[in-house]
Amino acid sequence: MGGIGAGKSAVGGILEGMGAVRIDADSIARQVLERTEIISQIAREFGEGVLEDGRVSRPKLAAVAFTDESLVKKLNAIVHPAVITESRRIIREARRESACKAIILDAPLLVEAGLEGLCDYLVFVDAAEEKRQKRLEESRGWDAGEIGRRERFQNSLISKRKRADYIVDNNGSLDETVRQIASIWNKIVNA
Repeated sequence: MGGIGAGKSAVGGILEGMGAVRIDADSIARQVLERTEIISQIAREFGEGVLEDGRVSRPKLAAVAFTDESLVKKLNAIVHPAVITESRRIIREARRESACKAIILDAPLLVEAGLEGLCDYLVFVDAAEEKRQKRLEESRGWDAGEIGRRERFQNSLISKRKRADYIVDNNGSLDETVRQIASIWNKIVNA
């Protein structure tokens, strides 16, 4: 859990390097958006203008959906059930592997999608808004208002932080972040 651009995926990647099986819910959501039935539902709800060459254009869909809470709820109602189903399937498979030390569910909307119940521990990745904004400008080309526009439809960062079992301060160096993650890893895996 954490704010957009806080470094949740980077933390997930570090944990994966330590031996965890990582489930990337955003990647699953992208795959879900390729399904014919999902494309049809999205076109019905949001109009053909969110499609490009018969496929969902994520930027076009975001420009429409992130304008109103009811539209965000419609989008989530279409995408989240398929993401949850696929996440559960991957978790079942990972648990069957004897070498699996831990499973990391890297989900941008973990709480909002109802995935929190699949987790034994919740980790909140914290980063200052200025740092998050800079990362998103560099990685996604987002302007200053885009984080706020999207986060206003999510549970508050304060609420997510309170739910967390562990907090990673991702404002410092990569080495500092890795040390924190290693400490959490040792507590969880050796519990």
